[in-house]
Amino acid sequence: NSSSGSLNVEAGAVVSNTLGYIGHNSGSTGEVTVTGVNSLWDNSNTVYIGHEGDGTLNVETGAVVSSGWGYISRHAGSTGTATVRGTGSRWNNSTDLDVGHSGNGTLLVEAGGAVSNLTASIARFAGSTSQATVTGPGSCWNNSFSMYVGNSGDGSLNVEAGGVVSNTYGYIGYGSSSTGVATVSGPGSQWNNSNSLQVGVNGNVVLNIANGGLVTVGGTTSIGSAGMVNLTG
Repeated sequence: NSSSGSLNVEAGAVVSNTLGYIGHNSGSTGEVTVTGVNSLWDNSNTVYIGHEGDGTLNVETGAVVSSGWGYISRHAGSTGTATVRGTGSRWNNSTDLDVGHSGNGTLLVEAGGAVSNLTASIARFAGSTSQATVTGPGSCWNNSFSMYVGNSGDGSLNVEAGGVVSNTYGYIGYGSSSTGVATVSGPGSQWNNSNSLQVGVNGNVVLNIANGGLVTVGGTTSIGSAGMVNLTG
């Protein structure tokens, strides 16, 4: 809350609450690790990973975290890191996920982990510098609606080594103050936009597709005046 704390949920244990805070007040440090098949941390409303302090969430070896809305680094000055690692490990959000709302957030999905939500924003507001990486076969980030890489802040997305990101609408550099870099690299790596993709809506952005990476767009691809697409390899 205002000091340093840690919570371990393991070996099939279950923790449930309405609101979950990791690193609530400024100056606090919190870490939650949920590990093992059938282990569950259920937040029926919202989970904050770095509310005003510094927060870390680890979801490992088949464990599950569920929440309504997910925030990684909610307020300016906070930091948050979430790692979802291993086959069967999942973070399920019934609504939206912000990787860096006003602070600096990091999301890592690797080794077959999975994250799901409605809409995702990487660096939602100006002042946020945030990044997400989806890496390794079976690792996926499923957005049932939109994905913003640099909504109004500085955001980056890396899809590599067979990771997959999917959404309906994709935006890189949405707000006038935003910057965004999306890189899809390596065989099997995919960013799938079932409707449209806008590269440089207002901000300065780059989309890199390299070394066998694949970006699919079901509708229209728009490249703005401050947007660039690099195809290499």
